[in-house]
Amino acid sequence: MNISVRKNLTLKNFSSGRPAGIKYIVVHYTANDGDTAYANTRYFKDVYRGASAHYFVDEKSIWQCVEDGDIAWHCGTSGKYFHSDCRNTNSVGVELCSKKDKNGKFYFKEETVNRAAGLVAYLMNRYKIPPENVIRHYDVTHKNCPAPFVEEPARWNSFKIRINEMTKGDDEVTERIKMEINGKSFSVDRILKNDKNYIALSDLRGAGFEVGYEAKTKTPSLKNKAEELAVIADGELKKVHSLNIDGYNYIRLRELSDILGSFTADFENNTVVIRTKKQAILSENEANN
Repeated sequence: MNISVRKNLTLKNFSSGRPAGIKYIVVHYTANDGDTAYANTRYFKDVYRGASAHYFVDEKSIWQCVEDGDIAWHCGTSGKYFHSDCRNTNSVGVELCSKKDKNGKFYFKEETVNRAAGLVAYLMNRYKIPPENVIRHYDVTHKNCPAPFVEEPARWNSFKIRINEMTKGDDEVTERIKMEINGKSFSVDRILKNDKNYIALSDLRGAGFEVGYEAKTKTPSLKNKAEELAVIADGELKKVHSLNIDGYNYIRLRELSDILGSFTADFENNTVVIRTKKQAILSENEANN
């Protein structure tokens, strides 16, 4: 399953930083009828609400509202806690968008559940969270949330089985990140697959590269038009692992940077900076003069 995450981060409804590591994933529901993930992030965007979650999921998309490294206000209470350890400070909140049936009962579309399971499995792998630490809001405060998983425990058990199976696979995660090459900034699609980072080849046009495809060798090609760097096509790029997903070519970030020069990555803040070998030499010469 390909998991694509888009961001529309709140400016007001979070606490900056996280004193404790991420130990739990808490699943919620929005308690709305037919809302969307993006609309929820808009709701929390720039008006103080006194609540928030890290992620919102609907049947078509996943939107992030609070960075993983910050605290969302999703499972706190002014009453009694029924979980000995899980709190806002050490958990990530995932909200599933809901619908109502003709009797006014909340339910989730199957596509929403599938997408949420993929996201939770990804977070479990990323933060080494065991299955028993994926819990419902109900388990923390006894609030009837997420109602479809509280009122029908069998559905919650099915969800847990699904995420456990998915953590053993090689699911892909796609997100839009910022990239910079020699001071020029642009955006690229990043895929994390089997703990390896790949970036969309076509997006490198944003840094002035000429992008193509070598039909004879069935390899993507890349050439820097702005500088006479090594023509990475015609041999060099053949050594770079690539993926073709839905007709789009992705190349290994580490291997690309090894050819171009060096890179630093901060995936928590969705940024990658590459300095090409030529640019590094120029900088060194300038420093010596």
